[in-house]
Amino acid sequence: MITSDKIYELLKQGEGLHLEIKACSDSVPRSVWETYSAFANTRGGIILLGITEDKSKQANQRFIISGVSDVNKVVTDFFNILNNQQKVSRSILIDSDVRIVQVDGKDIVHITVHEADYRQKPIYINDNLQSGTFKRVHEGDRHVTPQELAMLIRDSCDDTDQQIIEHYGMDDVDAETLRGYRQVFNDTHPGHAYTKLSDKDFLSKLGGYSVDRIKGIEGLTMAGLLMFGKSLSIHENFPNFRVDYLNLIGIELGGSKKWNDRLTDDGRWEDNLFNFLTLAMQKLLFTLPSGGTLEGVFRKDGGVMHEAVREAFINTITYCDYKLTGVLRIDRKTDRIVMRNPGTLRISPERIYNGEYTQARNSTIQKILRMIGLGDNIGSGFSKIITAWSTLGLPKPEIHEEDEVNEVWLTLPLGENLNKTDQKNDQKNDQKNDQKNDQKNRQKSRQKSRQKNEQIIIQLISSNPTITIKDLSSTSGFSLSGVNKIIARLKQKGQIKRVGADKGGHWIVTSE
Repeated sequence: MITSDKIYELLKQGEGLHLEIKACSDSVPRSVWETYSAFANTRGGIILLGITEDKSKQANQRFIISGVSDVNKVVTDFFNILNNQQKVSRSILIDSDVRIVQVDGKDIVHITVHEADYRQKPIYINDNLQSGTFKRVHEGDRHVTPQELAMLIRDSCDDTDQQIIEHYGMDDVDAETLRGYRQVFNDTHPGHAYTKLSDKDFLSKLGGYSVDRIKGIEGLTMAGLLMFGKSLSIHENFPNFRVDYLNLIGIELGGSKKWNDRLTDDGRWEDNLFNFLTLAMQKLLFTLPSGGTLEGVFRKDGGVMHEAVREAFINTITYCDYKLTGVLRIDRKTDRIVMRNPGTLRISPERIYNGEYTQARNSTIQKILRMIGLGDNIGSGFSKIITAWSTLGLPKPEIHEEDEVNEVWLTLPLGENLNKTDQKNDQKNDQKNDQKNDQKNRQKSRQKSRQKNEQIIIQLISSNPTITIKDLSSTSGFSLSGVNKIIARLKQKGQIKRVGADKGGHWIVTSE
């Protein structure tokens, strides 16, 4: 129930991101509709009618209860205009969202405008999509920019990454990237019917290649190009596309050293999403304490922290708006991990913390990753992250929007006792494993581990034939001597060979 005390509490707060105050006598103020559009397109808010503002007075005395003289007429007119599509594109209010409140014997109209569902946006007025779409900024309403309007329109569709990119076909796919993905797929789904398909048919099953019979076109979808495309082809179609991983552990601001390690578009690798996920996730997970081992190209058994970090990484990729200017960036700092992606949240941070979820912006990319065991398709990833951090006794993860640059930031704090906690868990796991496994099983485990490590090196070489032993070591996390041993085994098996000198030469993968 909305009382006069509630109205006074709102007046003490003053106008802001979620509150607009307007004078009103016997007719609905025209500016109400700009605020309605702005609140509906951002995070919602409250409009109070019947209050006069005197800016010459102090803040706590500025608002005067002037009242609405003909309140029934104003409320009726409000709903009539609200449901006139020539004035307002869509009504998202119900009767209970508009309330008449008695304050000091005068009538005040309290209007609650909820944020519109992303499928309903943009909400605009005056039958003009461009000039009639507003957003709330601080305590005012402003027109959205053309880029912001395009973003709202894109977000109203759940399958934006299923769009066919005309004139882009299988020649624009990086064969080594797709081969690496298919190897992981085969390992995850032994004997699956997809394993015998051609590359084109395989991509079609995943949604990476599509045919539009009505338009008479076919080609790579947005998801297929971003996930498996050649760098040149991706940047031709998505000129703003950029990915970046930075290891900033121990790096002080203002120091001469900018980073310990970096993975970015430097011409040494095909910077599509699958390669970035594969390489950057390996680098990131190796900075976190774990008693686990690698499975294929991903670290699968590093405990709840590794699982949560993987989920966060996948969310960053699947919720990114790749048509916006900005960088999909992962920062591994000393005391936290920060994951940033261009775009906005489809629902508010408060609703996310409360366990609500929405469909990923890039549902096809999400499916492609899910098919190799990464993430799920029900949008519950953030709940898993919150639960994992709570289980580990770490500070609560924080998700927020940087409105001015249209970015979403997810910060995962890392506590001081992280290493000690993980070491204890490792010791417990080791004791359980010793009790359960006999010598024969340990030998099988070591053999399987060798094979997996060999697959990692083959994958890295396939992605970058000129990669050095040193880079293989830093990227995989194996020691130099360990890499040399794996290389020797692979050469002995005839699976790889070296062409040319150590410097200037390259690797050839002969079989896998």
